[in-house]
Parts: sequence; C-alpha cells; structure tokens
Amino acid sequence: MLHALKNLSVQLLLLVLFLFSTFSSSAENHKDKIIIGESTRLYSDILGEERAVYISLPSNYHRNIHSYPVIIVMDTEYLFEAASAIVKIKVSRNEMPESIVVGIPNSTGKRYDMAMSLRYPDGSTFFGDADGKRIKDYLVFYRKELFPFLENNYRVNTHKTIIGMSPTFGPVLEAFWNEPDLFDGYIVLAAELAVKTTSGKTIAERLLQAIQDNKRSKSAIYIGKASDDLKRRPKEEALAYVELNQKLRDTANPDINYKIEVLENENHYGMSISGIEHGLENIYPYHTWRVPYREFWHSESPANAIKAFYEKLSKQYGFEIIPLEDSFYAAQTLLGTAKRLERKGRRRELRDLVRLAINYYPNSPVFKGIDSGKK
Repeated sequence: MLHALKNLSVQLLLLVLFLFSTFSSSAENHKDKIIIGESTRLYSDILGEERAVYISLPSNYHRNIHSYPVIIVMDTEYLFEAASAIVKIKVSRNEMPESIVVGIPNSTGKRYDMAMSLRYPDGSTFFGDADGKRIKDYLVFYRKELFPFLENNYRVNTHKTIIGMSPTFGPVLEAFWNEPDLFDGYIVLAAELAVKTTSGKTIAERLLQAIQDNKRSKSAIYIGKASDDLKRRPKEEALAYVELNQKLRDTANPDINYKIEVLENENHYGMSISGIEHGLENIYPYHTWRVPYREFWHSESPANAIKAFYEKLSKQYGFEIIPLEDSFYAAQTLLGTAKRLERKGRRRELRDLVRLAINYYPNSPVFKGIDSGKK
C-alpha cells in the first residue's frame, strides 16, 4: 500500500512538473520580442580589429524605396537606445527626416583612444594620459570602411550626422575642424571649451576659428554641457561658454548653424537626452521643419502644396525629403490628409493626393488600396 502511494505521489509530481513545463513553454512561445535594431560586425583594417555595428532602421524601411540620412552614434552602449527613441519621436511629429541610426560600440578598454590630449592652463591633463593619436584613424575608418559598408548594405544618402560624448567627442571635433566634408551635422555632448589642445589653442578658440571661416560649406554643430559639470571646473570653463557665444554673434559663417549652451539642472551623462534632442533641433530647426499641413488642407490642391514644400526642403538640405506616409495619432501625414479630404468630399483632390503618395511610397498597401477603390 505504502509503495503504491509513493508511486502515485511520484506520478502526480511528474504530472505537475510536465504541466508547469508545458505552461512555461507555451508562455514563452507567446512572448513577442521588441526589437529596436540589429547588430552586425565589420572588420576594420584601419583599427586592426573587428567592430560591432548597431543599426536602427526607419519604420517600413524594407517596403520603401527611398534613401535616408545617417546618424552615427558613438558610446553606443549608453546612447544608442536614447538616440533611436528621440529620432523616432521627432520623426513622428515632422520635426526631422526619417533616418538610419548607426551605433559604434566601444572596444573594451579603448574608449580613450578617441579622447583628445587636453590640458588645463596649469598644465594638468583632462583625459589622463590620452594622447589623441588614434583619433584620425577613426576618421579614416568612417570614410574608407564604415561609410562604404553602409552604402553597400543599406539605402543611405549623403547626409551624415555624428554624436560623441566626453572622450568620444574627439573624432567629432577633429572632423569638424579638419575634415568638414565628412559630416553635415555634429553633436558634442559633455563638451569642454577652456582646455587647451595640442595646437596650443583651447577648444573654444578652435571652434571660433572654424565657425567664423566663410570658406566652409553648410553644416550644423551643437555643443552642450551640464551645469553640474561646471561645479568641478575652473571658472574659465563657464566663462568660455559666454564669451564664445558673444564672439560668434555677429561673426559666424551664416552657412554654419551653431548652438553652444549649458544645460541647467543636468549632470554629466544625464544631459545626453536633452543634448541629443537639442542637437537634432539645431540640425533640423523648427522654423524650417514647421510643416504647414493646415495650409495644405485648405489650399486648392493639397497634393501640389505638399509636393512644393518638400521639394523646397529637399533642395535646402541636398537630399530627397518626403512627407510621412503615416504616424502615431498624427493627422499631419499623407494618410491623415487623405482621410480629411475624404471626409470633406473632395474627391478630385483626394485622387491627386493618392497618386502623389504612391509616387513617394509605391509599395504602400494603404494607398494602393485607396487607389484601387477609386477605379
């Protein structure tokens, strides 16, 4: 009897374990992964090592046909998700074009390879024993290896932005000073201004010289610093932010859009969220990216008005920019405009808009469906 009870207990235990296992497996099978990007690898002869590359693609990238600007993010371990999220939100509100965000994670122990050799006026170093000798290697890596890799594997256009923070702002400033054709937008987070570079000039002095240079082509640069950092810096650092803005007020090259600021109530790494947002706003300013959809809706031909606006915007930036097909709870899109025209009974204008939308998005199931329904 006792033996039978033991066998029954073992059988019940096995049954419970089986059911729990089945339930757990079933629960696992019903979990959906949230994916913000993909990771690939690229061997660099320039850097002498294999590097990971993170890619975050725009919505519906794989069914669209147009190309996109690129945003290169250094310190990807910390900034990739933040940069991707900020870009997604700003794109959804028509504040910037859809973009491919590319992250370059740091190699173990090599983050300071990108640090400039910087010194305070008293001779003490800012980034320890960093000599800055490999910074130019990173620029060669971008130009000769990373960009060709992106061009061969993704639909990228010629407009490029780079984001660097603290030690990784080295390549950002080096490119801005010495290879201004490499990027169109520069975002420097947790910047320093009053420290001296190996040239003998401070970062502020070199920025002043570059931004005043009227021979330079069109670009945008953002320099941001947390107010909390200034508590641990010599007084010259806070003064440098004030003086640089004063000196540039009437002397800056009008083709260089710049913003140099101290972010109040922010700390060294916490400022990255506001810094990325402000940096992108400097590259894609609100007064340029205020898309007047209400004016489009009330125009004689909404399709022609939208087309003219985006052709002008494309000419200004040097690459094709197209209106959003759709967005999260936003009427200021092609689909939102189509719905409004349909509600208003403007059939001819709706037909013209659908044709325009299909020209921009030939694989759109939504607008192909609308077009079929009109025939």
